Amino acid sequence: MDVLDLTRELVAIDSQNPGPQEPEIVAYVARWADERGFDARVLEPVSGRPNLVVTVDRGGQGHLGLSGHLDTKPIGDARAEWHTPPLELTVVGDDAFGLGSTDMKGGVAAMMRALEDFAAGGRAAAAGVGADASEPGRVSLVLTADEEQGSDAGAKALAAEGLLPGLDDIVIGEPSGITDPWEAVYLVSRGICCFHIDVLARQGHSGLSHTLGRNATLHAADLLHAFESFVPTVDAPGEVACAPTVNPGMFITGGVSFGTWPGHCRVSMEVRLVPGMSRETLHREVEELVRATLPADVDFRISYLESGQGWMPAVELSPTTAVARAAQSAAESVLGKPVPFAAFPGGTDATYFMGQGGIPTIASLGPGWISVAHGANEKVGVTQLRQAHRLYSTLIDRYFDLRRQERA
Repeated sequence: MDVLDLTRELVAIDSQNPGPQEPEIVAYVARWADERGFDARVLEPVSGRPNLVVTVDRGGQGHLGLSGHLDTKPIGDARAEWHTPPLELTVVGDDAFGLGSTDMKGGVAAMMRALEDFAAGGRAAAAGVGADASEPGRVSLVLTADEEQGSDAGAKALAAEGLLPGLDDIVIGEPSGITDPWEAVYLVSRGICCFHIDVLARQGHSGLSHTLGRNATLHAADLLHAFESFVPTVDAPGEVACAPTVNPGMFITGGVSFGTWPGHCRVSMEVRLVPGMSRETLHREVEELVRATLPADVDFRISYLESGQGWMPAVELSPTTAVARAAQSAAESVLGKPVPFAAFPGGTDATYFMGQGGIPTIASLGPGWISVAHGANEKVGVTQLRQAHRLYSTLIDRYFDLRRQERA
């Protein structure tokens, strides 16, 4: 099946999160693997939220993972803005529109086709002299659940429970375009820290507001303005240049009723973390900024989300690793242009594969643009899908070539 047709099949399976989630799409890929004689294992550390590992073993040394998540963001309030049915891949020129087409069912489809190529090479070798030390080793598709809502049922749980299948390196196929396709091989997966600040002032009759002082909502507005210019400290910068992003005012809640001067307001914020940031330093600086902004008689509370989004640290892969060099070489070969190393703007499952599992991981190398993800009219380039198929197949070959050279 062509990579475009395979993407169409995946997009047609509703795996919105929250929503139907992953069971149906995992069952589809498991059937695909079984039909080809590939080893497929369902891993379900959280009941009802399956992950899937599909492995082809050609008998040599080394184990490379190609990874993608199977859930998508929900259609949500943007349904009326879609020009095409979200769950039907619709090709217009070189663009293929559909929910999850870029984030990241197109990348998963390309990886599935690359695994077929790898298996065909193995069968061809077995028909000759058979496998030996010069043969490639294993390639696994690591297809995860729950990435779009923090990975608690997916990569995070797999890493925490030791369920990752002895991988040496991983490549994640998240879309690596922002404005243009294939902008970089992303070696940094930025983390995230989400927190609330509750402002506690004096509630009272709004007719007496001039005697009550500024209300909690106005003080919260001062905080939002102060955080617009906040630059948190990076204690130990990494090898790939990148900077944190501060996003104030993600949510604002407060007020009681007309006629009542608000005594409470909550503002919710996020910081996109980079390698070398510490939780202790960030908390201290946030607290210092809040104290410096609010009057001494106004109380406040800072609280962090209890999920992985409360503190998901950034991770970084060294450009000198075999998997990074193989990926960059394969990208240049297939795309016909140099592709630099860079830091991914958001977070990926690399946080858990590398940060918890200790497996060197490329945070993002895949078809599509993150600028069209999570909204109406998500799309992926048809040409990009076919490039991705060739790129992953080439990457596999280059990866095992480099491993052989390192052993020699």
